[in-house]
Amino acid sequence: MIRLEDKAEAAIERALSLGAEFADLRMESASGTSIIAMDGKTKTVTSKIEKGCGIRAFIGGGWGFAVCNGLDKLDLSKAAETSVRLARASKEKATLSFEIASMSSCRVRSEYPCRTAPSTVPTEDKLSFVLGLDKSMSAHDDRIISRSARYDDFEGERVVANSFGSLVKTRETWVLTSCSAWSKSDGAVQRGHDAVGNVGGYELVSSEPASNCGVSAASMAVRLLDSKPVPAGKFTCVLDNKMTGLLAHEAFGHACEADAILSGSSVLEGMEEKVVADEKVTLIDDPTIADTFGYFAHDWEGVKSAKHVLIEEGVLREFMHNLETSSRMRRPPNGAARADSYSSPPIIRMSNTYIEPGDMKRDELIEDINEGLLIKGAQYGYVEPAKGQFMFKCDEAYDIRNGEIGQRYRDAILTGAILNVLKDVTGIADDFKLVDPGYCGKSGQEARTTDGGPHIRVQNVVVGGLA
Repeated sequence: MIRLEDKAEAAIERALSLGAEFADLRMESASGTSIIAMDGKTKTVTSKIEKGCGIRAFIGGGWGFAVCNGLDKLDLSKAAETSVRLARASKEKATLSFEIASMSSCRVRSEYPCRTAPSTVPTEDKLSFVLGLDKSMSAHDDRIISRSARYDDFEGERVVANSFGSLVKTRETWVLTSCSAWSKSDGAVQRGHDAVGNVGGYELVSSEPASNCGVSAASMAVRLLDSKPVPAGKFTCVLDNKMTGLLAHEAFGHACEADAILSGSSVLEGMEEKVVADEKVTLIDDPTIADTFGYFAHDWEGVKSAKHVLIEEGVLREFMHNLETSSRMRRPPNGAARADSYSSPPIIRMSNTYIEPGDMKRDELIEDINEGLLIKGAQYGYVEPAKGQFMFKCDEAYDIRNGEIGQRYRDAILTGAILNVLKDVTGIADDFKLVDPGYCGKSGQEARTTDGGPHIRVQNVVVGGLA
């Protein structure tokens, strides 16, 4: 039997023999389960088993990408031929000619820690777990009118090879569960949400955070029923760990992706080594943090993952790169390329994105605020990196008067400008947490990420509410 490594190297050699200046491939074999239960009923149970390869060829600024749904040597060779043919056609239309900068090769195997492989657990057990989460939301309070519980797992083997001589093999396993609950009283409807995810196996579902995921979501939904609509205005706000993470990810993370810089769709274009935040702010994207949902040891181009110091003490230091952007911008590759399957080309993605802790206590951030808001949780965010504008919806907000936390509010929306918000940070606490595992979408692909940070205090935040 021909080894996968030999098949990979043969396909790369085939692409080079046909004129490719650079070639790489990803061979993947993966399985996974996704279960969704809504209002006491099973909505979907999906099992995924896939195997195939994506091959890229590069010629003079043009890329070709071909996919085969299998790992047969002949199919790989045909895919290599197709990728070169597409690269030649792409070169003719390319407006920019460049080379993929040579990089050090590596030959390595990594495996995510896993005590209980999800594939060894009967689907009935997984379904029982999801229905149990659903039931825990229903039983929490009779004002819960609807709920949704979800469970996802993934196991995969990935081989990445390129014409520089790299061969990276990864065994990847992860699990995510999430719950949403909707409550209603006197015509008002509120939502609570919680999620727990990590690299590793089925052992995650027995953890206390996963077991309490439904109760946490339902408790929030009910708590918000007794809240008043948030007042509109400009406030000094203290953001909790989750909202700090959303700010780091949405407001700055996407703008620091080098493909956005090169396409002219980031407000941070031309800002490298310039002040973009208060000197207290250091903002990081770091896929090397073990025991997180955003962890990986090597990216999907075979580059060793690295800590990306995007902002250091207020100064924009670097962007996240793949091989193309690092070559075009003459920067070292820093391992930020990922794809959601072998049938998609790797693109620049975030991993674990956060603001580093400071030296203040949370209560110190609050105690000298005469009139402001404590912002807790984050439901969703929207950002226009090219214009530098963002909008975030939080879970709940609390009035701050003369250093005391008071009235609870709901439906708070935060808006602002990317190049202003971090310059208005006036304090950073020491209570760092990574708290928000989930999926980040970009160009039709999803990537697992985690966000977080400490509590931070920001002045001049524009706050509005939903009607």
